[in-house]
Amino acid sequence: MRKRAETIRIRKATLEDLPQVMQLLKPFMAARQLLDRSEEEVASLLEHGFVADADGAIVAFAAVEVYSRKMAEIQCLAVRPEQRRQGLGRELILRCVARARELGVREVMAITASESLFTSCGFHYSLPGQKKALFIAPEKMKNEK
Repeated sequence: MRKRAETIRIRKATLEDLPQVMQLLKPFMAARQLLDRSEEEVASLLEHGFVADADGAIVAFAAVEVYSRKMAEIQCLAVRPEQRRQGLGRELILRCVARARELGVREVMAITASESLFTSCGFHYSLPGQKKALFIAPEKMKNEK
């Protein structure tokens, strides 16, 4: 007997999705692929978040966190391993960017280890004519006396 194909749809996240979104994110946070987030932090992201719903089960999530009219950031992009390579991550990113545009945000950034996914969606390392962000881990700082 063949397994019935799942119907996956991307939709706006709701507060009712919070328990399933947390379950989705937990393994990614445990593996340090995503920053640890409390339930309250994730709940606040739902307002501008999107889920991929496969017959009632949430299999992917992403949100755009708006800092100001100038800047927003893609947060918590996660896709269940068995649902990868179907374009869900890309669609969630594009929905987040569209949401930021609706809100009048001028720039959207992403901090990610999935560079190729984001560059395929039009992200670049810096905006033309702008400064670049540089980072250092505090434990790597030189001791200056």
